[in-house]
Amino acid sequence: MVYKNENTQPIARIVEQLGTRLEAYRISRGIKQADLAARAGISRSTLMRLEAGSSGTIDSLVRVLQALDLTDRILDLVPDAALSPLDPMSETGQRRMRVRDRKSDQPAWSWGDEPGQ
Repeated sequence: MVYKNENTQPIARIVEQLGTRLEAYRISRGIKQADLAARAGISRSTLMRLEAGSSGTIDSLVRVLQALDLTDRILDLVPDAALSPLDPMSETGQRRMRVRDRKSDQPAWSWGDEPGQ
């Protein structure tokens, strides 16, 4: 199943915006590309590609964010799934290892199927 949302931007556009923000943040802090790349432990060309939104790895992105002291924001990208009111398994404290199809003895509910109607 593929999740589609009409408000979702193309991935290339999101990567481009991320690169633009990364570059703007670096410049606003007065840091040269070569200096940031050295702090992050990546090549200047890798940083240039990240800022251009053309390519890069999660590893390179995290290294750059650490070098910019933005480590506290990295994990905010994906919410913690340990406790979810929508997941009954989260109450047990056990981590889910896989997703299975739900089996139900009852037919799917639809409008107009309410009892007493």
